Amino acid sequence: MQKSAKEKKPGNEENENAVNTLELCKKARALIRFRKPEKAEPLLLEALEASPKNPYVLVALGDAKRMQKRFTAAAEYYRRCLEADPLNPFAMSGLGDAYRGTNNLDGAIDIWTQALDAYPENYLVMTRLADALTKKGNFTAARQIYEKSINLNPDDPFALSGLGNLYVRLKAFDLAGPLLERLVAKQPRNPRAIGALANYYRRQEDFFNAKILFEQILEIDSGNVYAMDGLADCARGNKEYEKAKQLWEKAMAAGMSPAIAKTRIADACLQMQQFTQARDFYDQVLSASEDKFALLGRLRLIEAEPGDQHDKIIDAADILSRLFALDPSDDRTLNEFKVFRIRYPQIDEYIQP
Repeated sequence: MQKSAKEKKPGNEENENAVNTLELCKKARALIRFRKPEKAEPLLLEALEASPKNPYVLVALGDAKRMQKRFTAAAEYYRRCLEADPLNPFAMSGLGDAYRGTNNLDGAIDIWTQALDAYPENYLVMTRLADALTKKGNFTAARQIYEKSINLNPDDPFALSGLGNLYVRLKAFDLAGPLLERLVAKQPRNPRAIGALANYYRRQEDFFNAKILFEQILEIDSGNVYAMDGLADCARGNKEYEKAKQLWEKAMAAGMSPAIAKTRIADACLQMQQFTQARDFYDQVLSASEDKFALLGRLRLIEAEPGDQHDKIIDAADILSRLFALDPSDDRTLNEFKVFRIRYPQIDEYIQP
């Protein structure tokens, strides 16, 4: 008896499922590339139903969730992938990204370290790990990893930026400059690259060159808050306090953190001896939260403005008590306390760190 033309041969159904899963993943990946993860997700869930342990599907779902900043869900899909494929490089990298998204830097460092043990020349993971180590304050290890990444891929912008910024942080300006200049040469219209070089100049108090670069960023991106803040800081560095104040007001209107902007505006007012305005801005910030920098500004204001010495001591004791409540071991607070008590030793009667 002849078989029906529609009768499926053994294994055909399995092959069709595999082909269908692959097609769904391709469509989903295209949507993810176009920043449409919410549209990719239903396709991937359909593919997952047909192939529950498919690493390709699980990683794609993790990526879709991560792009939507749903980091906990993303981590779960990456972990499921690693159960099926323990050394999957994409799952290891993505899981670290998901941990970083939930501020679990220790988890990110652990999985990225495992990824590098398995794939020692994966420079994309190297820069992620070095960035995390920098945030944790492990500068020596971060530097070594950045340098290894640059040796493997000399033009990697993430390694150039990371190591250059680390050197700026360490005030190793002679080492930072060439890296950040190379970065900008490779990405001449990237605001973040230009901003890193601008900050390099600003940290050396070369406000002329920093200002040129911050203005260049604003030509590319007129609403760039980082550049507005940088220009304001350059103006402050040049003692153009009124201009700095106006620039921070503009930056705040464009989206800069009100607490940071208002504290810096208050600092500028303090420099111009506009004591009432300075106090008003500091107090606006402190009415919302116990902000360390606003409190330190209020302490400087107490010292700067005229007034009765006893009242100054009482007010300063209150501010210092609030600072110590935030962090009793903070170096900046301890230094400010030390300076104040040199001028007003009587403060010891009212406060003890």
